[in-house]
Amino acid sequence: MFRLNDAVLRYQAQHQTRPALRSVATSVAALSPCFRAATTRVVATVAVVATPVLGAVEIGQLIHQLREEGAMLRHQQNALIIRPTHWHQTDKISAHWKAVLRFLQDTENGETDGTGRPA
Repeated sequence: MFRLNDAVLRYQAQHQTRPALRSVATSVAALSPCFRAATTRVVATVAVVATPVLGAVEIGQLIHQLREEGAMLRHQQNALIIRPTHWHQTDKISAHWKAVLRFLQDTENGETDGTGRPA
C-alpha cells in the first residue's frame, strides 16, 4: 500500500524546501490544532509537489486572459501589483505570482517578444 508520509520523507531527502513555501507551511502548521514541528516540513513538501509549474507561454496566456477580464497587472521594481476585478482572479495567479513577475519584468525590458520566447 502507498504511504504518503514515506513518499514525502523520501522527497524531502532528495529536495530542499524553498524558503517561501517553508514560511507558508509554518503558518499553516501553526494554525493547525495539533501542531508539531514535523508537520511544517510535511506541509511544505506537499506544497512543493502539488504546485503546478507553468511555462513562459502559459504564463503569457494567463496574463492575457486576466487582462481581458479587466485585471490590472504590472510590476514596480521587484513587486507584482495586481488589481483584480473579481476575487477568483487572485486564485488563478496566486500559485504563479513569481513567474508572472519575472515574465512582466522581461517583457517590459524587451527581452521577450510577448510569447515568452526570446526576441
